[in-house]
Amino acid sequence: MYISNTKNILNMKKGRNMKRFISLFMILCLCTAAIFAEDQGDEYDDGYVYEQNGAGDQFLSIDLMADFPLTFQKQLYIGAGAAISYYRFLNNNFAVGGDLLVGYNLTIGQKPLITVPITVGLLYQPYVGKFEFPITLGLGVASSTCQTMTYFPSLTTKASAGVFYRFAEGWSAGLNASIFWVPQWFKDSSKNFNGVFTTVGISARYHF
Repeated sequence: MYISNTKNILNMKKGRNMKRFISLFMILCLCTAAIFAEDQGDEYDDGYVYEQNGAGDQFLSIDLMADFPLTFQKQLYIGAGAAISYYRFLNNNFAVGGDLLVGYNLTIGQKPLITVPITVGLLYQPYVGKFEFPITLGLGVASSTCQTMTYFPSLTTKASAGVFYRFAEGWSAGLNASIFWVPQWFKDSSKNFNGVFTTVGISARYHF
């Protein structure tokens, strides 16, 4: 009787030990599978590198600015201006497009001078993270009107630089500064004049 009870107790212990072994083995398998899955996820790389701009991307920009006359010997007051631009990217950093700017200044005699340069040009834009640094060079024509006198067409050149923050996939905002040259040439070269303006303002861009 004693031997029989002893055998039963040993069998029960063996059964318990086997259950414990099976439980530990299953837990070990689950942990190993989880670690393996995590390692596989960390090592996965599809080779894609995110770029904020690429070939075919476009943007529209609207600028509001202060307009500073540089070559008018204090005959013009500081004025205001607005511009609209469109550019299309050729690759990650270079784009082609155009700008239309309207500048408004008053003479010391309170006469308005309205200058409208229209340029086409090339944009180079490096970026760091979400910050973009566009640099633009443009060439085109301009119109200058003071009272009833209009000078058109005039050659114009424009250079600008800015810093923008891309706060959303389709929008960026920042500061932009430009300088543009609007000469007036006459048959009597003594009347020739080189108008130079610089602008500083805020800009918003819509990317699509």
